[in-house]
Amino acid sequence: MRATGARFRGASEMRRAPPAAPPPRRVVYFDRLEVKRVPVYSHSRLSSYEKCPLQYRYRYLDRIKRDTKSIEAFLGNRVHEVLETLYRDRMASRIASLDELLARYHRRWDEEFSEKITIVRTELTADHYRRAGVECVTKYYRRHHPFDDGTTLGLEDQITVSLDEGGRYQLKGYIDRLVRQGGGVYEIHDYKTSNSLPSDAVLRKDRQLTLYRMAVEKRFPDAREIRLVWHYLVFDRTLTSDRTPHEIEQHRRQTMRLIDTIEGAKAFPPRESALCGWCEYRDICPVFAAPEPPSEPKPVHWLDKAEQISLFK
Repeated sequence: MRATGARFRGASEMRRAPPAAPPPRRVVYFDRLEVKRVPVYSHSRLSSYEKCPLQYRYRYLDRIKRDTKSIEAFLGNRVHEVLETLYRDRMASRIASLDELLARYHRRWDEEFSEKITIVRTELTADHYRRAGVECVTKYYRRHHPFDDGTTLGLEDQITVSLDEGGRYQLKGYIDRLVRQGGGVYEIHDYKTSNSLPSDAVLRKDRQLTLYRMAVEKRFPDAREIRLVWHYLVFDRTLTSDRTPHEIEQHRRQTMRLIDTIEGAKAFPPRESALCGWCEYRDICPVFAAPEPPSEPKPVHWLDKAEQISLFK
């Protein structure tokens, strides 16, 4: 009986146990219906629309993939890889020799080159472009050795910047090399393998590095000066510039207006220019579509007199 009583007391105590605590209340910090994804633009994406709205549509809206690449872009990629290797080694307190870098350049060229690399300027060969890359690397190496011009903070450093407080106008990009010189001075370095050297007036209109400058200024509040540095490797020239607050504001507003134009576009017409030869969508562009062959003339059958008379019988 005592055991039975104990058993009943245990059951009574179990019935009187407090209920389990409710699960933690879910806290919603924002209305999910109000969250909107905004497109993130880049300088190359904006430039694509400026060059040709139809190219923009094919590439970014229809997302038509092409596995071809121009020899100029291919050359630029190989040179950028070598210079990135150079400064990564330098960040590790090692200076690669010129022979090492050129060996890497040739190895990467051989690994990546294929029939998918297109040469528009048919008077030039792949070997011409290959030698041009060697000259770019060699000139840069000899001019800047021992590569102690400041502290490298990043290579192919991704940046993002919002042009407005609401975050509607978003841009991203990659800085070839970000450098700190000390005393609040920063430098944004960009490598160019172009065959043309811009004037100072053209350089001041450069949108890409202006946008990068805005991102660097936000990232480093101690920045008192931010230099924009272009290395035109073919010419062995280094061009340096900066932006006034007025110029920065102009670029910001112009870029926002361009994004508004793109977002509001209903039609994307082709825009023929000297750059069309390098477009990967030339085969489907209506400007260059092959015209339909003229239809064969239908033979005319002339009725003889007997046949004409028979028609009225």
